[in-house]
Amino acid sequence: MRRWSFVAWLVFWSVLGAVLLVAFLVQARENTSEAEGEAGLDTGIVESVIRGIGEPFFVQEGLATWYGPGFHGRRSASGRRFNMYELTAAHRWLPFGALVRVSLPGRDTAIVVQIMDRGPFVRRRIIDLSWAAAQALGVRLHPVRIEAYWPPRERRYMLGFGAGWKPFIVERSAFVLLDTLTAWTEAVRRWEQYRREVPSAWLLATWPEGRDSSAGPQELCFYVAVPQTLPMDTVLSFRE
Repeated sequence: MRRWSFVAWLVFWSVLGAVLLVAFLVQARENTSEAEGEAGLDTGIVESVIRGIGEPFFVQEGLATWYGPGFHGRRSASGRRFNMYELTAAHRWLPFGALVRVSLPGRDTAIVVQIMDRGPFVRRRIIDLSWAAAQALGVRLHPVRIEAYWPPRERRYMLGFGAGWKPFIVERSAFVLLDTLTAWTEAVRRWEQYRREVPSAWLLATWPEGRDSSAGPQELCFYVAVPQTLPMDTVLSFRE
């Protein structure tokens, strides 16, 4: 009787372990597929355009706030007029022009803004979002994680964002450029327009010819582009 009980116990736990292992593997596969889907990429595109994950040069966690009507139209610390409808933000010391990914911990929600002003100067508050950026992220006063990025210095590489605002280092030659822009907010809106028809469109950032981050605060160049792996007739239809 004891031997039968021991065998039954062993079989029970072996079967349970196998079931849990299968469930874990299935869930891991689903998570991987979801991650690739969020980035708007299939396996072939990943292999052909991505050269690495974008690495932030600065990471910080704290509270995000926003500012708008009372400052709209005023000259910001960068010298530009503050526009509450643009996707910009203020930080105490991050360089002007830097791209900052703002995400909500524990939630798959993020946006990328460009630093154009100074602040906030209140304890625990780490970034002041423009009204438009706060609306897009769905926050007023909320804990966030910020990651600051510059494009690579080598001109054959660019900083690229796919759906979900996940940053990657991509090779310029792997893309067909559809649009060239100099303003971040306009680039984001144009990218969103293209993505309604071609979900695999990317938003790319790079340095102007002959300049990089070592030259100090400056404007970046932005491109809306699609991978060369797309059928050429599809690419041409969006370039017309």
